[in-house]
Amino acid sequence: MILITRKVLCLVILFAFASVVQAADYEGPKRCRMCHKEVHEQWANSPHAMAYEDSAFQEVWQKSGSEFSCLACHATGADMETETFAFPGVTCESCHGIMDKGHSKKDAEMPLPVTSEVCRNCHKQTFGEWQMSKHGQSGIRCFDCHGVHQQTLRSDGGDHLCGACHSQRLEDFAHATHQQEGLHCNTCHMPVSVETDVIEGAGAAAHTLFVGAEICSRCHADTVHSSAQLPEMREELFEATKGEYLTGGKNAVELYEEVTDLNWMLDSARKKLWTVSVLGLVVGLLLGWMFGWFFFERLRKERKMMRAERRARREERQRQEKMEILKRLERNEKDPAQD
Repeated sequence: MILITRKVLCLVILFAFASVVQAADYEGPKRCRMCHKEVHEQWANSPHAMAYEDSAFQEVWQKSGSEFSCLACHATGADMETETFAFPGVTCESCHGIMDKGHSKKDAEMPLPVTSEVCRNCHKQTFGEWQMSKHGQSGIRCFDCHGVHQQTLRSDGGDHLCGACHSQRLEDFAHATHQQEGLHCNTCHMPVSVETDVIEGAGAAAHTLFVGAEICSRCHADTVHSSAQLPEMREELFEATKGEYLTGGKNAVELYEEVTDLNWMLDSARKKLWTVSVLGLVVGLLLGWMFGWFFFERLRKERKMMRAERRARREERQRQEKMEILKRLERNEKDPAQD
């Protein structure tokens, strides 16, 4: 009995020692702040820093039974075997790795690869959606839109951020009318999940950028078939497009967006045709008026010249008749016997 007790005590001591050693490997964000004060200030109030203490996470986590596996992403240095962690939240070492003892030296830097793969382990669903989207397939990375340490959107976020690349799309009819109603790009292209009872990605914005019927039905339920509101349609679409992506073929998202682009181009062409038709009518009327005015002026000048010629001929005849009469009178005066 005593031998068994000793073994149990040894196991408890080893367990505690392993936890202390594991936690001691991590230096923590305060150590990083000594040299990276500005970066630490950006991170201090970010979603990463508050990943464990966030009230929304705590509420959902506790409802799900406080599964320790969740802390693999919501805490730093989480050990699944001992169920202990070094620091709450996503700290510097969660992404950069455990601080090297010689970190201050140049050959012991802790850089991160410039790729979205860094975000993949924790943001699984978001990464999968992004990978299928045009952003993912065009090489637009997570941190091209998201600030790295403060986790805020670049360019103050909102439509300004999207307009940096899609300025023309903000001007077309469909997008402009929605904007007038107070809607924004992310309202339709990155809607927040309505399934807030799930732990992974609770309340996360969609990243496929795809606008399907279920999104339209949130505002236009009376004009969209009720089946489009079923949440499982989104899952089916996700799985279908995921398979298409892995095989290298075009997925439903791409095809839909191509159709949307073609419709937009067709609408633009129709608008341009209408504009050209109106301009053509105006130009035609203007040219017609100018031609009529030119023809009328030419005809008027020709008639005026003809009247002037007739008047000149008449005056010439009258002058000749007068001269003939004067000649006759002169002859009579010289030779009155002729009368």
